Amino acid sequence: MKIIYTDALIVGGGLAGLRSAIAAREKGLDTIVISMVPVKRSHSAAAQGGMQASLGNTIKGEGDNEDVHFADTVKGSDWGCDQDVARMFVTTAPKAIRELAAWGVPWNRIGKGPREVIINGQKETIVEKDEAHGLINARDFGGTKKWRTCYTSDATGHTMLYAVANEALKRDVEIHDKKEAISI
Repeated sequence: MKIIYTDALIVGGGLAGLRSAIAAREKGLDTIVISMVPVKRSHSAAAQGGMQASLGNTIKGEGDNEDVHFADTVKGSDWGCDQDVARMFVTTAPKAIRELAAWGVPWNRIGKGPREVIINGQKETIVEKDEAHGLINARDFGGTKKWRTCYTSDATGHTMLYAVANEALKRDVEIHDKKEAISI
């Protein structure tokens, strides 16, 4: 049996595991990820909807901020969420979206001119401000006051996973796939 020593061992190669591995490398830790499947085939790839962040870029997201996002999150959980965690999430989500863009996630962008959208089952035409052209787009996603779901068409999990996996490799995170943690 071969014994391997490392500063940080991440069990699981999905988005959370890979992002944790990147954070460990940023702290200068020798880091290994083990995953039952190749990391780019983890179940994170199946996520389609998007990621919520209060960027306020779209006409339907105007006035959005961390407090509005926090209130939506708490209400959406029927006041059952850990509010400290929810506050941390809404505070860090905009930075995470921009970081993911820098790593190569091709977020849908706001285009010029009118576009048709469905709001409450009805087709409507909205016109974005000219200065919003090229900014990260957002769409409505179940019960929020503002449009804040950033997305990459219908493959958000897939594009995020590939970008984060590539970033982990660039940072020399050691990845062992088809491995299982039996005992630690």
